[in-house]
Amino acid sequence: MNLYPEAAVPDPGVPDRKQAEARRMLAGLPLSPVPPDLAARALARGRRLRAHRRLRRRLGWLLALLAVAALTWTAAAQPWVPPPSRTTPPVEGW
Repeated sequence: MNLYPEAAVPDPGVPDRKQAEARRMLAGLPLSPVPPDLAARALARGRRLRAHRRLRRRLGWLLALLAVAALTWTAAAQPWVPPPSRTTPPVEGW
């Protein structure tokens, strides 16, 4: 039972009108020339992208390492705790 008859597969022996028209349009177009330095430019761009990706990855690891170091220092030093007083408070009520 075919639920979508309009989406039926066309007979391979019958040429598709749209496909034939597209082939005729493309057949008349001249081939565009490829720049002679295209491969060299693509290679340079690939190297540049890889170097930038490597730099971003290293900066990310450095940032993560600094965050771990800061959290470790914060846990060990507890900078939010006030320092102990050096003098005793005055005694009242004696």
